[in-house]
Amino acid sequence: MKNEKGMTLVTTAVFVVVIAALVFAVVYYFRIEYAKSSLEDLKTDILLVQAKVKTIAGEYTLEKKDEVLKGTKIAELKDEPAISNLIETEEIKIDDKEKKYYVLNKENLDELKLEDVKIEENNYYVVDYNTYEVYYTKGFVYSDGETYYKLTEIENLVIDENAEE
Repeated sequence: MKNEKGMTLVTTAVFVVVIAALVFAVVYYFRIEYAKSSLEDLKTDILLVQAKVKTIAGEYTLEKKDEVLKGTKIAELKDEPAISNLIETEEIKIDDKEKKYYVLNKENLDELKLEDVKIEENNYYVVDYNTYEVYYTKGFVYSDGETYYKLTEIENLVIDENAEE
């Protein structure tokens, strides 16, 4: 019998299964880490916007002039797809007289010295100067399939090893 060198069929199959498991584990890990990073970036951006909103709202309380408020009144942009989505899903009720909703775009953020806050094309931050609530029109799609738009909901989200993003 001749001495053959190399891997047998069984050894090759085991080797392929081990490599496949390693690749799956690495991909899964990076997906979780990417989801965590995306969520934390969004939280940070919204908190920066909220801090600026609180400052502006304080100025408005002192001066009682709408010119102090930055952005565009939501009623003027209610037909914009990203804004109308928030209205249709009832995240925002523009008829509520207690609310003072304004829409911030990239130019508004730059004007407010928030150049580092990320905002995707055709998306906006919607702020309520009365309650300091901040909404991001793109939202964050969580592992439960739900899309979360406002800061108070996004702050409570946690990405863990059991979640899929």
